[in-house]
Amino acid sequence: MKHERTQTIVDEIRYWKQNRLLPDEYCNFLLALYTKGENQGNNESSGALSLGFYMFVTVNALLLPLSFLVIYFTEMGIIMQTVVLSSFVMGVWINVRWLQYKQPDWLFIPLLNGALILLLMTVHLNQQIIGSLFSFYITLSLHLILWVFLGWLWKVKTLFYSGVMGFIFLIIYIVS
Repeated sequence: MKHERTQTIVDEIRYWKQNRLLPDEYCNFLLALYTKGENQGNNESSGALSLGFYMFVTVNALLLPLSFLVIYFTEMGIIMQTVVLSSFVMGVWINVRWLQYKQPDWLFIPLLNGALILLLMTVHLNQQIIGSLFSFYITLSLHLILWVFLGWLWKVKTLFYSGVMGFIFLIIYIVS
């Protein structure tokens, strides 16, 4: 009977850890306490998580170079380029949603990558459709405002500081 109660408690703590009801440090401590230092059955799930995590990060890392490839080294029409780049942004969004629950410490990687792909796509569309320098500055300013806002909203300091630094460099470039 005692083993069944302990197993129920361990399963409940794993549920709390998986659904982020308690911080990971607390859950790890409680798991170590109730399993007497043996993390029973947790090795398989953490291995699967790390494989999925590395797969998502690798795919995400390849999307930015592929975006440059689509824009500058292919002879696709602008509509097809927009569709491909929009699908890249949607892929990054799916990656962000997945990482938000599984590995929130690494959330800044796909957020920055998605922001850069979206910036690249809108700047390219701006050059193709409007082509003026003033509209380029407006587009860049709107993106930097979005970066600062999303960085503040989601508490991603890297995105927030990237937006602030981008504003500083944009102002320095315009003034000089």
